[in-house]
Parts: sequence; structure tokens; C-alpha cells
Amino acid sequence: MRYPAPSVLLCLAAAVPPDAFASAAGDNATAACNCDGCPKSSNEILGRHTTLVSPTCPEGSVATVTKLRTASTSGDYELLTWNTGGWTYTDDILGGPYKYRRATAGEDDEVTCFGLDESELPVVGDQPQIEVKLNCESVECDFLYDVEFGCAETGVLGVDVARGGGVQVLSDVDDTIKCPFPQCAELRDCSPLDVKHYLAGVDVRLEDGEFYPGVAELMLGLALGPGANATGNATANETTSAAPPAFVPAKPMLLSARPNEFNALLGISQDNDLNQYYERVGRREDRPSYGVNVDSSMYGTITDGTSHTEFGQTKARHYNDVSTKRPNTRFAFLGDNGQGDVCAAQSMLESRNGGRMVAVLIHESQPDPAKVLTECQQPDGDDFTLTLSEGDYNGAVHFHKTHSDAALWALNRGLLSCCSAESVHHAVAEWAACRCEPEEGNNATSSCAYNDTIPPPTGPYHTPETRASARAYCADVESDQKALAAGIALCDPSGGCAASRSYVPGEFYVPGVGSFSAAAAPLSPGKFALAAAASLLLQGMLSNVMF
Repeated sequence: MRYPAPSVLLCLAAAVPPDAFASAAGDNATAACNCDGCPKSSNEILGRHTTLVSPTCPEGSVATVTKLRTASTSGDYELLTWNTGGWTYTDDILGGPYKYRRATAGEDDEVTCFGLDESELPVVGDQPQIEVKLNCESVECDFLYDVEFGCAETGVLGVDVARGGGVQVLSDVDDTIKCPFPQCAELRDCSPLDVKHYLAGVDVRLEDGEFYPGVAELMLGLALGPGANATGNATANETTSAAPPAFVPAKPMLLSARPNEFNALLGISQDNDLNQYYERVGRREDRPSYGVNVDSSMYGTITDGTSHTEFGQTKARHYNDVSTKRPNTRFAFLGDNGQGDVCAAQSMLESRNGGRMVAVLIHESQPDPAKVLTECQQPDGDDFTLTLSEGDYNGAVHFHKTHSDAALWALNRGLLSCCSAESVHHAVAEWAACRCEPEEGNNATSSCAYNDTIPPPTGPYHTPETRASARAYCADVESDQKALAAGIALCDPSGGCAASRSYVPGEFYVPGVGSFSAAAAPLSPGKFALAAAASLLLQGMLSNVMF
């Protein structure tokens, strides 16, 4: 059990029982662990910790843990391997930085020894630094440890193009990654429960929260670049994979309209179903370090209200910031035409760093051209008229209705490997077998590999859709899948990419984590109280902004 500092207890004791500080993570310790010959030691007392922080890795690389052996000759402890910036006293209440679960132990029952063998290393981070923390959970702890750090290249720099490197993906969420399925056309017509769907987006082709098939595989392929092979023959150790070159994929950074003022409660965490979906795709594709870069994702502001113009302006401002901080990184932006993303995309391309925005993929979720935003604002406040169209900026812009079409465009542009394109095709085909009505005379469920127990990666839905909008989407999918298959046949005539697949449905689900059929984990009492108070405050602030 972790004990907060006295000042924290004074603030929270009335609302939070002691067990709210216990983490839900499992204990990964192994019986065979030992720290024989560990060269370093420290002594801590209850509530104190030894913190080991990696050196800062240069642009275009992420921090890794290359050696991890720890033990305590007296006293129990908790081991945290996570991104820097966390505070252990509030970690279980408000959440903390991303934790690397297979290198974390003792959150339920403290340990006396924990380590990873060479086959489980390195632990690949998603930030320039990574941190290992030994928290003493006894009266006194005598630590021994052997911890070393390194850096792994992501291949997103301009100089990596010649080596087949990829890009840093920036992405919107609703209407781009997942379908919001709003049930009202105007805000004044929305029920209280549907307001969030209306604010999120416009697409009704799929179900509420259903992920667009192929989107995660497409982003992974863009991150890996055209030099990636079928699977890389990667296990836990991606940096020594047989895949040339040895890049680890840069996780996508999200650009969301959710207000940053409430990021602690509304932000997308590592346990969010979106990140769990991307991590499942990473495991399926032999890229176990892949997921969403939740700690570097960027949000809107409460002052944006419901203005799509300001949504776009905020996202363009975020691009200016991140591209300035990373002056040698190449980017791709994925958005949609339902809100302010097209404005954001044009502003990004016209910015001082627009030359490093090598791809803009706009998902056509808004079917009515009359409702597409045309008046926009630059990050500095200047107005401009939207003119962005297919093929603009030396061919960097593409509008698409399905991610099969987006993959074919990226393949033809030299941004995606043949096998990454096949991964998109496979994922979309897997989805269509469950969600699209079969051809006349076929059994509707005969080709679907999923059910209630093992739902598809894209969501809990596994039966054919009958709504007109969904049927139209299925028709687009069928057409674009044929075109993508023809493109793959040109670059992989022997079918080696498809033949390399070995996974089966459900194989890469982690029990109790990210399963759509499992009930959502309840909030701790402290976080529930804070969420309730923040929800009331947010409703009041939005009502002043919107009406």
C-alpha cells in the first residue's frame, strides 16, 4: 500500500478511503528474479523512493530501458517504469504518466525482487526520457538495482527518408478515428445524453464509438514508413528486429477538441478504449511498443466553445508549436471535413513549417458540401477562406471516404510499404466480413470471425448493418478494397505479406484490459467526486459559451 504525504491526506481524507490509493495493475514479478551482482544500492524509508531518470534522447528517438534488475534485501517495494512528470501520491486518484506495464510491479502486492530478462528488453518508451522509480512500502528498504537506459530511433527525421523512415502522425479523434453517431442535427434538438455526440462530430455511418476499420493499421504504416517489411520478425525487442531498418514506430499524437482545462478527467489515458485499440493493433502487427502517445497529445480549450473555426485554429496552433520544437521531424495530419480539421490542415500547410507536413488525409465524414466549413482563422487570428482541395501542395492532400482508399494513396505516394498496405486491407476485410451484408446466397455470419466473447478490434459490433448510411459505407469499402488489392498485387505479386500473418482473432486481447465486452472499470471514490464536480462546472461554462 502506498501512503500519501500528510498534506495530501488532509485534503482528501474526507472523500477518499485508503483503498482508493491501491492500483488496479497486476503484479508482474517472477519467482526466478534475483539481483545477484547488481552494482548499485540505496536506502529508503516508508513513503520515500529512489528515482532513476534516463538521459534525454535527441529528436527522432525515444528513451528505452535496456537493463532492468531490482531487489530489496529488506522491505517490500513497488516498481514504476513510466514517463517522467508523475507524482506517486496522486497517481491512483488523478492518474499519472503512461506506465510501461511489463516493467511495473507491486501495485497490488508489493515485491521484494523484480527484473526482466533479455528477451523482454528493451522497454521502448514514447518520450525523450523514461523513469524507473522504486517506492519503499515498508518501514525501511535496502535496494539493489542494475538499470540502464538507451535511445531507439523512430525514423521520422528528414535524414531518415533515404533509409525508408516514416512520419510523426498527428490525428483528430472523432469522425477520424472513431464514429460519434450523433442523433440530432442541431444542438437545440439534442437530448442531454446526445450533446456530447453532437459536439464530437457528424458521422452516422457506423455505430457510436466504433473505430473506422483500418485506421490504426494505416497510422502504424505511416509511422513505419516505406522501408517496413511484413512483420519485422519482431518480438519484445523491436530495436534488434530483422526488419531493416531498425526503427520503432512513433506513436500518433492526438489533436482533440476536448478542453485542456479538464484534461485530468476528460483526457485520453492509456486505459482509454482508443489507446487499447491501438495497442492491440500493435501486438497483432508485431510492434508491441505501438499505441497512442497519450502524454504528448494536445487538446482544445473551453473558450473554443462549439466553434469549429476555433477548433481548427487551436489545432493549427498546436502544429506550429510541436513542429517548432521538432525542427527536423516530418509530419502527417489525419482529420475530417466535419468540423474544423480542413481549416487546420490548410493553416498547417501554409505555416512556416508547412514543408514538413508531407501528407494530409481528410476523412469525408460530412456528406453535405453546404455544411462544410469555408471561413477559417490562422493561429494569429487572421481570417482566411478555405480553398484546400485534392492534390494541393504538391500532391500532399487527399480526401477519402474509407481507409482502404487512404492506404492506396499513401502506397502510391511512397509513404507506406506494401505490407503495411496489406495490413490495412486485411483489417478492413475482417471488419467487412462482420459488418457488411454478404452477397446474395451467402450465410450472413459464416465469414465473421468474431462474436460477443471475442469482439472485433473496432468495437463490440459484429453483425451486419442494415441502415442506409452504413450500407453506403459498405459499398464504398467494397469498391476501395478491390482497388487496394490491385495495388498490393503490383508490389507483392507472390502474396508474401499476407502469407506472413499468423495471428488468430482474439489472440492479442489482454484479459480484462481493452475488451469491449468487459464492463468499464469504476472510478475511485476520489476521482468520482472530482469528476462530478468538474462535470457540473463544465456544463455551466459550456452553457455560457454556447447559448
